[in-house]
Amino acid sequence: MEQTSRYAQLLASLAREIELAQAGSSQGQFPILDLLGNLRDETAGRPVLAETHQLSTGAWERVVGFVETGRAFEAEDIKWLNDLLTQLRPALSAAESAPAAAPAALPLPEPANPAVPVTPSPDPAATAAAAAAAAAFAAATFTPAAPAPAPATPAGAPVAAPVDTGDGPLNLDIAGDGELLREFITESREHLDNIEQGVLVLEKRPTDEETLNTIFRAFHTFKGGAGFLNLIPINRLAHVLESLLDLARQGRLVINEPVIELILQGRDVLKLFLDEIEGQVTGQRPVTPILIATAKLKAEAQGIIDAVQSGKMPAAPPRVAPPATTPETTHEPVPAIGGEAAAEAKSDGARAMVKVDTAKLDGLLDLVGEMVIAQSLVGQNLSQLAGLDPQLARNTAQLSRITKELQRVSMSLRMVPIRGVFHKMARVTRDLGAKQQKKVRFVTSGEETELDRGVVEELNDPLLHMIRNSMDHGIEPAAKRLATGKPAEGTLQLRAYHQGGNIVVEIEDDGAGLNRDRILKKAVEQGLVTTTENLSDEDIFSFIFAAGFSTAEKVTDLSGRGVGLDVVRRNIERLRGRVDISSRPGQGTLFKITLPLTLAIIDGLIVKVGEERYIIPTLAVRESFRPRADMISRVQGRAEVVNVRGRLIPLLQLHTFFGVTPKSTEVTDGIIVVIESGTDLRCLRVDSLLHKQEVVIKNLNDMMMHKNRALAGAAILGDGQVGLILDVNALVHPEQSYSQAA
Repeated sequence: MEQTSRYAQLLASLAREIELAQAGSSQGQFPILDLLGNLRDETAGRPVLAETHQLSTGAWERVVGFVETGRAFEAEDIKWLNDLLTQLRPALSAAESAPAAAPAALPLPEPANPAVPVTPSPDPAATAAAAAAAAAFAAATFTPAAPAPAPATPAGAPVAAPVDTGDGPLNLDIAGDGELLREFITESREHLDNIEQGVLVLEKRPTDEETLNTIFRAFHTFKGGAGFLNLIPINRLAHVLESLLDLARQGRLVINEPVIELILQGRDVLKLFLDEIEGQVTGQRPVTPILIATAKLKAEAQGIIDAVQSGKMPAAPPRVAPPATTPETTHEPVPAIGGEAAAEAKSDGARAMVKVDTAKLDGLLDLVGEMVIAQSLVGQNLSQLAGLDPQLARNTAQLSRITKELQRVSMSLRMVPIRGVFHKMARVTRDLGAKQQKKVRFVTSGEETELDRGVVEELNDPLLHMIRNSMDHGIEPAAKRLATGKPAEGTLQLRAYHQGGNIVVEIEDDGAGLNRDRILKKAVEQGLVTTTENLSDEDIFSFIFAAGFSTAEKVTDLSGRGVGLDVVRRNIERLRGRVDISSRPGQGTLFKITLPLTLAIIDGLIVKVGEERYIIPTLAVRESFRPRADMISRVQGRAEVVNVRGRLIPLLQLHTFFGVTPKSTEVTDGIIVVIESGTDLRCLRVDSLLHKQEVVIKNLNDMMMHKNRALAGAAILGDGQVGLILDVNALVHPEQSYSQAA
């Protein structure tokens, strides 16, 4: 009877998946394949279930064809699946009414499909972990009035399945399954992101039925894909976590802190598997058996499952649909719906998505850039003939418009939402808050803001360090906040928005703020500044980005070594961006990161020195002017400085720096361009300013980059000449640049 109930559960799950399957979509194929495989294997060798076994076997082979070819369901496939259910239900009903099998019946065979969990003998450590998990869950859920003696197990009663202690190493068949593994990795990462974000929402709204279903379906699809590819450890870990969530869906399990932690730990372990698999598939790691411990985690989950099924846990409160979202609450992190959940949310007018290899995409963008350059050269040559043929002039102008539009569209292909990075920071904030016992509300806005894929990938580390800094140094413990009249719960905001041709990312907390006097004292001690006169708050706050600078009294695992914000500044400047700080004592700190939208195109100011042309990123240009003789002075008769409204700024003459012959060596005959890197300024003397232009960046070879660190790249200008793009950070700090080169 117990086994027959298992068949009924499989059939009910299969019915739910078939009900959600849609024509024109491939979503749901893996779960249906997994369930049919389970039904086929568990009915094997049972004469009373021969018809069910035959139907599930044939159906499994047909769905395998869908998965292997990547074909989406068609209307006739949906009809066939519903007909299959109609045939399976009577077959199982007949099995339930059949007499029980004799004691000498054949044992359940070893499953051919790895999706079916196998349970070897129990391990004492794993069993202890299961008991501890059940105890922790019970303590977090309710406090019993008095212990009750355990009832004796009657003879012949079913015994709980032993806890799985491990599934051995995971061996990959990269030669045979390489392409399928790549698809599995891509889809699974999306599922893991959905799980993580969903759990963070579920932690705040434990009765949110829609979010719970999204997480459950992500684990279910994950399990099905792993079973199809024979990834047994992944399949079984996903299976036990799915079973845990299924109890919550049935209203039998309370979503509390132990359950949340368990699901997040399971998600992290599955990510470790994916990272290792991806490394081996891409050739970045040697192909070796993958062995990651899962026994303890599965034992803890199984301990909670057993406690619920034995009736030792109270039932969960009724689940409710999530409240309607208002404009004021849209900034709270919500799970991105993907995988099968996305299929449910799609409307008939939804746009189709196509997955493209990034190498092909980058190749296309490079060719478009070359075409833009070629069109500019041809256009300049044809402009000389435009007066002779008006039609030629119109055609050339039309070609120029089309080329610019093609460039705009192609560049948009590189743009991705910043949402993924923001979601990672939500998890970081949550974990740090739990570790430091701080109550923090994490609020985001502008998650749909798009910027270059390369910028998004490089932005993760700077944001991580800044979030850790705000959590450790900024937001105070609840008791201290209450003592100063603040709410016990701190607020950490992460915002993104467009400003001009750039993107701005802001990290703001309502903590204690930066201690100006303490930072200045530490800067003097470390020799970063010799005089404290005429230093603005912005100048003083910038010292926290210095290498090895820290005001922490003790070193912790989060901060205190003075390396985090140094990494932030270097990474942001490498992206041609800048970081600004504003802070008010007792009210909080705001970090403002300004970045270019793309790394492939730069908006530059083209200057001329002799016969050479150089491109200065406009984001780093503060101002330009023709100097007067009384503005130029020398320090100790050697280094030249320019007096710009009372501030002495070092002067760098580009013709001397690059060794070219200028039009004139007199400073007053040229133009001064003031550039900035962080809070530091430097004046560049050039012969003339030509114009401002967007140019496609071309990388220089390593030999040229090592020879002169002040060059960031090159660009082909409209007349066919090459302009060198200047590295502003290297020009403002030439001594640092060349010491690194050495």
